Amino acid sequence: MMPTHFNDDVVHVDQLYTSIIRVDEVIKNEYRLSVQMNLKNGSYFISPNEKGDFTGKFIINITDPEKILVDEAIIETPLSKGELNNHGSLVNWVRENTNYKKTLKVLSNDDFEVSGYIQFTIEPRCTLEKIPFILSNTNGKLSIRIDGC
Repeated sequence: MMPTHFNDDVVHVDQLYTSIIRVDEVIKNEYRLSVQMNLKNGSYFISPNEKGDFTGKFIINITDPEKILVDEAIIETPLSKGELNNHGSLVNWVRENTNYKKTLKVLSNDDFEVSGYIQFTIEPRCTLEKIPFILSNTNGKLSIRIDGC
């Protein structure tokens, strides 16, 4: 299902999850990108804090580091907990509604647009989900929208 734009949020609704992506100003030229992941029907995914080498971990990607500096740290609330998998090792699965936050610093005073996306593998369907968005800086204010809105 395609993402929709509701107020200042990008909302993506799926049978296994709903994601709500928004950007809020913290101080001048510094913003907080928030992603609320609401899980449904027993779904789950791998935390971005998982230390193991897994493809399909939850990521937030912004494509233009010359216009927006993205803090490497991602804040996960509540923190995921390690669970034993079939191979006897701990894996940080996210099985409850969780919020992710990243700090963004706008490096340009010009009006611009940069693309970004969140990506993760949703289980138990085992599909790679990619939800694109556009960050738009207009007259010194950063906003988020889906492509074409």
